[in-house]
Amino acid sequence: MKEKYRYEEFTWPEIREAVAQNRVAVLPVGTVEQHGPHLPLVTDVLTATEMSRLAVERIPGEAVLMPSVYYSFNEHHLDFPGTIAVEGETIINYVTDIGKSLAHHGFRKVLIVNGHGSNVPFLDIAARNITNHTEAICAMAPWWNMVAREVLDELRESAWPGGMAHGCELETSVLLYLRGDLVQMDKAEPDFPPQTSEFFYWDLQKGSPVFYQEFFSRYSRTGTLGDPTKASVEKGRRFVESAVENMVRLIQDLRVREIRARVDHH
Repeated sequence: MKEKYRYEEFTWPEIREAVAQNRVAVLPVGTVEQHGPHLPLVTDVLTATEMSRLAVERIPGEAVLMPSVYYSFNEHHLDFPGTIAVEGETIINYVTDIGKSLAHHGFRKVLIVNGHGSNVPFLDIAARNITNHTEAICAMAPWWNMVAREVLDELRESAWPGGMAHGCELETSVLLYLRGDLVQMDKAEPDFPPQTSEFFYWDLQKGSPVFYQEFFSRYSRTGTLGDPTKASVEKGRRFVESAVENMVRLIQDLRVREIRARVDHH
């Protein structure tokens, strides 16, 4: 019998046993939003969820996979139909409460796997809240940060900066590999403004030094930011395998990380 790893499939005594095994709780968080005319609204949920699943599936005795958080902050995409936007404070509180519940049941290690660029500041705060207000520690990692730098350098064909930003070569390749049936490559086209500033640009491989986000429709015709025409199934396989391999190592690293006692120096 295969070892369980999906949190919602456990019974409460089995959750108690998972806690005793010091398993890491892995929580995928995405969003439902437009990704251009060629990718589905569920892209950010699907990528975070599937990579988390593939990682936990390899080490089921060391982690549990939480049900995914589907909705999050993306007001800047609302000019394109389909996007469901949640206030930033709401997503912070929601994810924090999930972590508090896990800590209440005895889990001491929580990993948030992020699939949406604009989630980063909010999930960072949620992870800090969980760490600061419970006995658990919580880390947050966007899945694209888990792809090895050398893999990105080897496979990337789109222009830098801007070619890998949203519905781009990277995301489209990953979707082609994970759920190719949801990708409409005949509708994919490059769409990104000239990257003329050293401070203001968007790219998943290496972000701008300035944190800034305005309404997407101001600089994208299609809702895409980058060049999805450079995507392929083989690139997607390489990107996913690299991310999952590093995610497994991250989970194992977090699992054995010591939670030391605080020292009050007043």
